[in-house]
Amino acid sequence: MDDKRADVQALSPFQLLVYETVAELDKSGTAADIATLQDLIDSPEEDLWAALSTLVSANHLHSTPQGYVLGPHDWSA
Repeated sequence: MDDKRADVQALSPFQLLVYETVAELDKSGTAADIATLQDLIDSPEEDLWAALSTLVSANHLHSTPQGYVLGPHDWSA
């Protein structure tokens, strides 16, 4: 698997919000499913799916059977 990630500065403020929310959940050992993200982020479901798709495509997040988790990163949470 390719561990290259797109530049985080290319993300929109909303995409960053979704990323940070997933990161906080992942830090506590929990994968972020769509229902949890909807509870935590007041935004239309379509917007969440679009942000998640972008973040997975950019290799910032990974999709697992349990939900979304952080992709490769070079910092400790």
